[in-house]
Amino acid sequence: MSKTNLAIVADTGKRASGAFDDQATIDRSLTAEIVIALCGPLGTPLHEVAETFKHLLEGTDYGYEKVFILKLSDEIRELSGLGNDERSKEKLIDAGNELRKSHGHAVLVRRAIQKITLEREALQGGHDAHQAKLFEEAETDADVVMPTVSKRYCHIIDSIKHIDELRLLRSVYGDMLHVVGVYSPIEMRVDRLEQRKAAGDEIHRLIDRDSGEEVKNGQRVEDTFPLSDFFLRVDSATDSQRKSRVRRFLDLMLGTRIVTPTVHERAMYAAFSASRNSACLSRQVGAAITSESGDVLSTGWNDVPKAFGGLYETTEQNASPDADKRCWNMDGGRCFNDEEKSMIARAVVGRLAAKGLIKDQDKAEAFSVVRHDSQLRSLIEFSRAVHAEMHALLNAGATHGGKVRGGKLFVTTYPCHSCARHLVAAGVREVYFLEPYRKSLATKLHSDAITEREGESDKVRVMPFDGVAPSRFLKFFSAHDGGRKDATGRMRVREAYPVTAITLEAIPTLEAFAVRTLKSNKLTAETEAMPQAKDQDP
Repeated sequence: MSKTNLAIVADTGKRASGAFDDQATIDRSLTAEIVIALCGPLGTPLHEVAETFKHLLEGTDYGYEKVFILKLSDEIRELSGLGNDERSKEKLIDAGNELRKSHGHAVLVRRAIQKITLEREALQGGHDAHQAKLFEEAETDADVVMPTVSKRYCHIIDSIKHIDELRLLRSVYGDMLHVVGVYSPIEMRVDRLEQRKAAGDEIHRLIDRDSGEEVKNGQRVEDTFPLSDFFLRVDSATDSQRKSRVRRFLDLMLGTRIVTPTVHERAMYAAFSASRNSACLSRQVGAAITSESGDVLSTGWNDVPKAFGGLYETTEQNASPDADKRCWNMDGGRCFNDEEKSMIARAVVGRLAAKGLIKDQDKAEAFSVVRHDSQLRSLIEFSRAVHAEMHALLNAGATHGGKVRGGKLFVTTYPCHSCARHLVAAGVREVYFLEPYRKSLATKLHSDAITEREGESDKVRVMPFDGVAPSRFLKFFSAHDGGRKDATGRMRVREAYPVTAITLEAIPTLEAFAVRTLKSNKLTAETEAMPQAKDQDP
């Protein structure tokens, strides 16, 4: 709700009741302040995207007073003692891992939250003065708590690398937070890293470390990226492309224009919605198949098949679960795939021990290595569930078989190699997924038919999704502020204001909870102003 509309609501409330209106007070406490967290794999132009956000938000279209960029790499340097001239990504990753190991996975974000709090307090010039100004015309009782006046501030965190960082930010800021997943094709990322390469940095190994390290305290971009609110694909070095895509996100987030979903956004939302049908204990996966022209032909999800066709489903509200033979309802709820992998690991260790290759006292450790630290961990062959892609193919084949050829598949996770080969055989031309990293042997086993390179049009292209995340679909694409036209039938011009605006009242308290461990660990920021991004960072 815009400030103009909020003022009207508040004034109407007072006239109607003849007294101070509590609901209007709450409405007027909604804040225009936003926090944007960027997340992306190594080599993606995250810093350029952050600067683009700053340039556009402070412009005339959106009118934000202050936009601050906080680089978590600066926090690593400050806390670990690395100099600003140190350009090695390898050393930066190592230092970040050590900080997470010593002080928790979210330590860098805690520092960012503290600096956001200090910056807000410094720029507001005092909480009490702004409370008085907000309702200086209101006749209220002495014990009425006035809401804090918020400013049109934006804080950009560049960039988060671990899911615990995202979890903490969402716990503190809720819908004030907008996570933007930035992605570039691998060729572009490698070129950028080669240009900025420091001595001792090996590019492809760094990319693998960044995506998902095996160490407990390592970076986990692979887990964090898919939870973004918006996926921003930067596949060109031009400023115009980057600005146009950032502008579309801002128009959606701030409600300044009527923007409707793309064909790809509709299809991925259908896939995401379908995934909610799944009762799989491992993960919920959804898929949608479109024709070449973009019409959704079918959806599918991963779950256990039942006799004579289809998957087990909840058929009606009061249906008895006795006939439901999915894993959640069998033997107290157990994953058959995990059970089979454990049996294989025990058999392998047992045979090695029988041959005298493993000592009895080492069997437990050997089992852990085979079961959890090897490729056995990623095997999916023993699952009872039909995969979402296969379910969607079966459904499309039953009603629109001829339209599958030349069509596209949208899926919430990267297809396994088994599904990938069936998609190739079915004639699907393109596959779009939410997760940015390879999750199967699809391209290795079928390099003749499948590619992740966009320029190879003679193969089935598997590419990351670009656009509004399904989790934000309804909020971003719904009409706001009482509709899109005014009383005269003219389109309403809406002031730039977050469509997910929340009250600022609880935020300082939550921020205090989030940063209190910094003081005990002597990691608090010394300054009361947020430093701007340093140009020398690689």
